[in-house]
Amino acid sequence: MRTAIAIAIALVLLSCAYLLPIYIMVITSLKSIEEVTMGNYLVPTLKPQFSNYVEVLFGSSRFRTQMMPRLLNSVIISFSVTALSAFFGGLSGYYLSRSRSTMVRILFVLVGIALYLPYQAIIIPLVTIVARFNGLLASLQLQSSLLAYMGLIISYLVLNLPLASVLMGTFFLSVPRELEEAAEVDGASKIQTFFQIVTPVSMPAYVSVAIIIFTQVWNEFFLALSLATPTTQTVQVVMAEAKGTTLVVYNLQMAAALIAVLVPLLFFLLLGRYFIRGILAGALKG
Repeated sequence: MRTAIAIAIALVLLSCAYLLPIYIMVITSLKSIEEVTMGNYLVPTLKPQFSNYVEVLFGSSRFRTQMMPRLLNSVIISFSVTALSAFFGGLSGYYLSRSRSTMVRILFVLVGIALYLPYQAIIIPLVTIVARFNGLLASLQLQSSLLAYMGLIISYLVLNLPLASVLMGTFFLSVPRELEEAAEVDGASKIQTFFQIVTPVSMPAYVSVAIIIFTQVWNEFFLALSLATPTTQTVQVVMAEAKGTTLVVYNLQMAAALIAVLVPLLFFLLLGRYFIRGILAGALKG
C-alpha cells in the first residue's frame, strides 16, 4: 500500500513538472503584452487575447512573418517524407529481414551503423545536390510547383530511410514465417504476400515509424535553415525568427510555439495507441 502511494505521488509530481511549461505557454499566449510585462507567469488572464493567434498565423506589425504558409510547408514536407519513408522502409526492411544472404546481413548491420552518423557530416554534398536540383527546376520553369519541395523531401528521405528500414526490419523478424509460407502454398507471389499478409499485420510498426519520422522531420531545424528557399521555409525557421531583435513579444512567441507543437501532438494522439503496440511488438513473442 505504501509503495503504491509513493508511486502515485511520484507520478503526480513528474506530471506536474512536465505539464508546467505547457501550462505557462498556453496562458502566456492568451495574455496582452502589458500582462506579460508584469510577470506573474502562473496567473491566467481574465481577458484572453485570441487575436494573438491571428497575428501569428497571418502576420501583423508586431509579428511580421506569416506563419500559415510556413505551417503548410511543414505539413507538406513532413507528411511526404513520412509516407515515403514508411513505404520504402517497409520494402527494404522486409528484404533485409527475410534474405539469408551474408551480404544482406552485412548490409543490415551497415544500415544500422549509418543511423549513428551525424547528418551534419554530409551537409555540404546535400547543399550541392539541392542547389543543382533547384537550378534544374528553375531552368525548366517548374520552381513554383510542388516540385520546389523535392530538394528538402529528398534530403530528409535520405536521412530517415535507414531508420525506417532498421525499425521495420526488426519488426518483421518477429512476424511468424508460417503466415508467408501458408500464403505461398495458396499460390500468392512475394509481392502479394507482402502487401496482403505481412503489411496488415505490421500496421502498428508502420504507425510507430511514421510517428517517429514525422516528429523528427517536423522539429528539424538545421537542414530547413540551410536548404529551404524563401518559399519553402518550414515552421521551425519561423520560430527562430520570431524572437525579434529589439522587442521581445513573449505572448506572440508562445502562440507561435503552441501552433508549432499542435500538429505533431494531434498526429501522435490520433495514432498513439498503435504506437504503443508497435513499440511492444515482438517483446512478448514466445
